[in-house]
Parts: sequence; C-alpha cells; structure tokens
Amino acid sequence: MLLHQYFIQDGSVLKVEDYQPNTGIEIYEVLRVMEGIPLFFEDHLRRFLHSAWLCHLEIPLDPEEIYDFLQMLTNANLIQEGNIRFSYCFRPAGRFQAYFIPHQYPDRKTIENGVICGLLTAERHDPNAKVIQPCLKEKANRLMSDNAYYEALLVNRNGYITEGSRSNVFFLKDGIFFTSPEEEVLPGITRQKVLEILASKGETFYLRNLAAEELSSMDAAFLTGTSPKVLPIQQIDKISYRVGHPEINELIESYDQLIVNYIKEKK
Repeated sequence: MLLHQYFIQDGSVLKVEDYQPNTGIEIYEVLRVMEGIPLFFEDHLRRFLHSAWLCHLEIPLDPEEIYDFLQMLTNANLIQEGNIRFSYCFRPAGRFQAYFIPHQYPDRKTIENGVICGLLTAERHDPNAKVIQPCLKEKANRLMSDNAYYEALLVNRNGYITEGSRSNVFFLKDGIFFTSPEEEVLPGITRQKVLEILASKGETFYLRNLAAEELSSMDAAFLTGTSPKVLPIQQIDKISYRVGHPEINELIESYDQLIVNYIKEKK
C-alpha cells in the first residue's frame, strides 16, 4: 500500500493511483526518514547493491541518483517523517521505484512493556538478499494476525531461531548478548548499528543461533529493525522475559543518540 500523493518511478514524480506493481525479480530496501533525512542511507545502499550482486544482477544507478530520487519523493509529498520503500525490478524491464509505505512505530508504553512474539517454522531462500518472498510473508502475517503477535520469529529446519519476519532478534543472558550469524539472516541495518554499539562499549556478544529449547534459559530478548529500532520482547510463545533490563535500556538510548548524531551530520 502506497501512502501520500506521489511516488517516484525512474526519476519521474507520478500520482499513487498510477502505480503498477512489479512482477519480475525485485530487489528492495525500506529505510526510515526523520527530519527529511534518509537514515543510514549509505548502509541501506550497500545492502541494496549487495542483494543484487547475490542474485548475479547489477543495478544501473549510482548512489547520487538514488539519493536524489528519495529527496524528490519527500519534497513532492512534503513529508519529513516515515518509511520509504525503494526497489529495482529487473524483469521484464529495469525499473526503479520509491514510495512511502505504512509504518508502525512503537510508542513509549510499548517500549516499556515489551511486545509478544510467536514462532514460525520457516526460513529465507537466500537470507542475505532482500528479495520478495511472498509465501513466507503470508505465513508470518497470518500467524501474527491470528495470535495478536507483534512479530513472528523464524525457526529453521534444524530447530534454530534465526530472525524475525521483518526484524532481527537478540537475546541476553548473564550480561552476554546473542544474535544469529550474518550469513544466516537478512543483516538488518539496525542490527549492524547495535553490534557496533556493543563493540564500542566493550560488551560481550556471540554470533550464534539459539535453539528453541534455549529460549527459557535467556534473561531478556529484543528486536531490532527500521520501525521498532531497539524494542524489548515481553514474551515469545509462552515464555516470558524481563522488560526494563538496564543493559537493553542503555542500548535504546545509545541507538537513539546515534540517530540524532547522524541527522546533525547530514544537515
């Protein structure tokens, strides 16, 4: 679903009612705009190009062009805050599109209380490539809708939890953080920033998958993503976790400050 009045297609500003969905191989990204600034654009662009490379394809646009298209979108709609989806579809003809999409940013109460997640036995075909996988998305959306879950955590064929359907997941036990190895997940930009923060603070973290049976032994858990940023988990399936953990609260503050610094730098 497209929001607002206009979207961008190959450098042209078009009305959303003229939008035609892509039907071929499509590489895409979703980034957040704050104060008119596309957050962590360079990181999203790097992943965008890498996703194409993993599919043995090449996006024929340079970074300046893509950035200009995003600015064109925000200016046309007079929108300074929101989520933008941009993509390149390779078949039947090369086509770049960018438009605002619905978002759900957790409020302060949700952050304080944490969210409830469920488990879904599913995995991405190529975890590192951000490519449309309709079947997985449908299953995850159905599970979340039927159970009022905020997110569906994916469990692979070996019984390990890898990531969320639209986010990454971290666990905390005895002051040590755990998250899946990069090669087994879609490496989220927020995930990357959180790992950088942990490293800068000298925190101990391990990149390894957790088996579903290990969930009950964890002290806390949280999601990372474009919309949720750093969001505590209150419950996974029937297992409850402590919310308001000081180390996670500190991460939330550090990530928010990272955003503030990025916006200042770009302005």
